[in-house]
Amino acid sequence: MDFDVPQETADFAAEVDAVLRSPETARLLQDVRARRDGMDGDVRPLYRHLGSAGILAPSWPVEYGGRGLDYTATVTLLEQLVARGIPQNLYCISVQNVGSLILASGNEQQRRTLLPAMASAQTTACILFTEPTNGSDLAALTTTAVRDGDGWVINGRKTYNLKSAYADFALIAVRTDPQASQYEGITLFLVPLDAPGVVIRPIPSMANEQFHDIWFTDVRVEDSAVFGRAGAGWSLITQMFAAERTGLDYYARGRHWLNMIAERLDPHGDRVGLARHRTRLAASKLLSCQVMQNLQEGNADIAESSFAKWHCSETAQRIAWWSLDALGPDALVPGPDTGDRILEAALREAPGVTISGGASEVMLDILSSARVSAAGSAPGPRLDPLQRRLHDAVDAVLTHTGDLSAQLATIGVPALNAPERLGGLALGLSADIVVNERLGYALQPLGGYRETAFALDLLADADVPAEAVAALYEGTHHAVLVGVRAAAGVAGGAAGAVTGGGVRVKADGTVWGEGGTVWGESEPLPRSNPGLCLVHAAADDGRSAWHLVVPDPGTTLVEQFEHFGTPATRIRFDGATAAPLPVSTAHWDRALAAARIRQAALLLGIADRILEVARAHVNTRIQSGRPLVERQTVAHRLALLMGEADGWRLVLHKAAWDHDRGEPTAAAAVLAAVAEHAQVASRTALQLHGVRGMLAHSTTVTAYRQVSVESLRLGSPAALWQAAAATAR
Repeated sequence: MDFDVPQETADFAAEVDAVLRSPETARLLQDVRARRDGMDGDVRPLYRHLGSAGILAPSWPVEYGGRGLDYTATVTLLEQLVARGIPQNLYCISVQNVGSLILASGNEQQRRTLLPAMASAQTTACILFTEPTNGSDLAALTTTAVRDGDGWVINGRKTYNLKSAYADFALIAVRTDPQASQYEGITLFLVPLDAPGVVIRPIPSMANEQFHDIWFTDVRVEDSAVFGRAGAGWSLITQMFAAERTGLDYYARGRHWLNMIAERLDPHGDRVGLARHRTRLAASKLLSCQVMQNLQEGNADIAESSFAKWHCSETAQRIAWWSLDALGPDALVPGPDTGDRILEAALREAPGVTISGGASEVMLDILSSARVSAAGSAPGPRLDPLQRRLHDAVDAVLTHTGDLSAQLATIGVPALNAPERLGGLALGLSADIVVNERLGYALQPLGGYRETAFALDLLADADVPAEAVAALYEGTHHAVLVGVRAAAGVAGGAAGAVTGGGVRVKADGTVWGEGGTVWGESEPLPRSNPGLCLVHAAADDGRSAWHLVVPDPGTTLVEQFEHFGTPATRIRFDGATAAPLPVSTAHWDRALAAARIRQAALLLGIADRILEVARAHVNTRIQSGRPLVERQTVAHRLALLMGEADGWRLVLHKAAWDHDRGEPTAAAAVLAAVAEHAQVASRTALQLHGVRGMLAHSTTVTAYRQVSVESLRLGSPAALWQAAAATAR
């Protein structure tokens, strides 16, 4: 997806901030909180104030009351509404759901008469689909509309609906042809809620907002009230679901709740939990934005929308419930502070967020039908032209025989992201991660490639023998890093792990090229043919630093072996000459972030492959007379992992995009999250394959072994979360 935010959106965000900070907004918001109506608190006067400022429908065309901005303006609007404590449900239902459907599928008269009034909040709308006996099964609805002359007469009951008491009209689904199929006999109507025969009764709820029970008794409407055409309601309902289920409102609430918790979290509190929720929330936002971008481009996908809704609502719910662990009993008490009231209300609202707008189980049903069944397939990553060319070129190379490093060198891969000063192409990490994803998907980790890229980042300002660099670009040799986990602060373990493998430096001086000598054995490294060694080790004075070693057979012994069934290398240094390698903290942090993002790309590729293998297996494996995929526990399990992969892929690509622009990336959290995802994916695939999955040379075993090793390469997920926690706010 496109991660750019237009300047127009930034300008609009500043405008919204000014409106929401105004004294009039504060006064009207206080009126809502007073709840003088004995119900939710009438938010319509506040909405009309915001509507008069022209900020409620920023992504609609100007002729219909909007601002003509793209979807990012809607994202920033909703974030700010929620952050200011402005109730957003009526806004989302009226403008984002009903209004967007009218914009997309209404006739011109409906657009011209209804949309400007909705954009200014002079008119509000609600949705009436659910009935007492059908719940999420809308095809089973029983409310009817019968032809009567030049109009229709509606009878029936809708229930558990939000904001109906504050709406001027409703988008209602009714059955108009009892003889047609369940799906072909449904029609949508736009019905004024002040029409004779409409009765609205509140139903108290645990949350601050009440439900409503709405009765229709001989309610007469004209032909003009039909939305679309008679009998075509189901297609419009599914179209609206794609727009309704962006998940944006749930993401915004989760974001606000997490900020409230972070403000109150003890300095020694659960910072790891905070980092985890921040990272997951980033995936929620990107999934939601991807849906909105596709809607804007006319590429709505009901399965994609359904998972975005699932992810955003489940994330918000987890954040609310986490407040109990993070803050203890204080989270349950609505104290005098605004934040206290918000979190107490969030705990009452949390159970309902995974029910309203589509229950989580229904969302996974939709996703599993589209992505897990034999008829479905996982969509490929959304790539720009350069990324697509790299994707295809690497896949072509992977079909060749011979040394893979040398084959990749023929398409320029080793030099892809290397600094220009060292003769590299400097195309950026956004290109580099595509290579790693494809290597992972092919179950060809080629760790020497990532090690070389990491080393070249660290060597950007160093004097390196030209012939050594040339060998790296030709793919005949690799650069390796010894002690990188210790340098990253994630080594852990006993004292022997301080340098990552017991390597020490005996210092002879400090002049470049006349440094010390290296002794000892490295930790297990990826299989490679070392041409350069970057060693992080302690010197005689106890201080650790980086050193550059050009290996020679007399002082450097390279051993190839199997590490948990995967190819590995170990290096023994017996007095190898080491030159001091100055690496600043900023330089190290940036290179480490890039390495973590590359490693996450590899792991995500492996996870994608093993999930695709598992998907194929459950569609063909017959057990008790039916395919495994027909068991909901199996289908939902895989659907959830495939959907999670989409979210982590967006987070990964956004991190690479940010890194290329010099922005912070939270790379430790990205790698931790993807590593855990890959671990779960590989273990799930083994379980679903049964005994077949345990065979020594099966794809499932290969992936399991690779994930077990590669998910620890730059620190265990637990250690990475600890590193991420240090910056979690």
